Amino acid sequence: MWPDDIHGGRVVAWLGRPGVLIESDRLEATIVPALGSRVVSLRCKASGLELLRTPASVKAYEASPMLYGIPVLFPPNRIAGGAFEYAGRVYRLDVNDPATGSHAHGFVHDKAWEVVSCGRDDDSARLVTAFDSALHPSVTAQFPHRFRLVMRVELLGNALIQRIDVHNESDAAFPWGLGYHTAFNFPLGAASSPASCTFAAPVGRRWMLDASFLPTGELAEDARGSTLRQGMPIGGVALDDVFEAVGDDANEAVLTDPEAGIRVRYRADRAFGTWVLHNGDGRRGFVCPEPYTCVTNAFNLPLPPEATGLRVLVPYASATVSCRIAVEPA
Repeated sequence: MWPDDIHGGRVVAWLGRPGVLIESDRLEATIVPALGSRVVSLRCKASGLELLRTPASVKAYEASPMLYGIPVLFPPNRIAGGAFEYAGRVYRLDVNDPATGSHAHGFVHDKAWEVVSCGRDDDSARLVTAFDSALHPSVTAQFPHRFRLVMRVELLGNALIQRIDVHNESDAAFPWGLGYHTAFNFPLGAASSPASCTFAAPVGRRWMLDASFLPTGELAEDARGSTLRQGMPIGGVALDDVFEAVGDDANEAVLTDPEAGIRVRYRADRAFGTWVLHNGDGRRGFVCPEPYTCVTNAFNLPLPPEATGLRVLVPYASATVSCRIAVEPA
């Protein structure tokens, strides 16, 4: 559903689907409501650089949709067997990752969201979209609670701010988690050398994973941790790991490309206690620093919520989480 007009934005085509382009003095972003309200493009206007990984075709997108733009994961990553139990109720989710026998990536990343509003003033622009589970029988069949997500994507100066309000509009409490499978171009400049670029992330211990990429419940020190926190070249270095977030400073991943003269700071609020890092084999020109509010399969791990990050929303309550992508000279 779209409002009668889009004040402060432009309707554009993205791979044959309507998107909304918003812009500030420094940045422009495109969001496609029909594809999970995904931010599919974030461009630096001064340099012309596209910061997010974008597909060359519909075929490329459909082959690996999680590796483009900023997919919204509710809940994030995998749930073993597509099932979990909470408060005496067994939830059975679609097993959409047959290779691991899991449910993967949640309910909202590929569903249509409603455009609520769009606006612009002197130095900022914003788009607000919403997902109401009551409008999606395939979702309520798996997760029998009415919930509503309201996402505000705002461009303010040199930053994109992504805020989501999670509303429980049902009569029962439910467990929840949220994450983003954010895919950046890396290097950020098309002509930049991977060896000259550095990537940093606020990672501590690594969750040990089983053959289905599910946490065993054990955490271990990782030899790369200190170097990753300081920043390191990752060209040719394969990353596909789940880490706990650490540090008293900003909870942020930092991508630096000195040849392109640009640095990106991807900051998550403290609700995001897990970072998943993924870059394929390290030679494919992208990196996904993925902030999660809970670890993979938190719904099934026999650990306290302080360890897993699993949260519970009581009836008719709401919670808010926020992330920020800031662009600065390097």
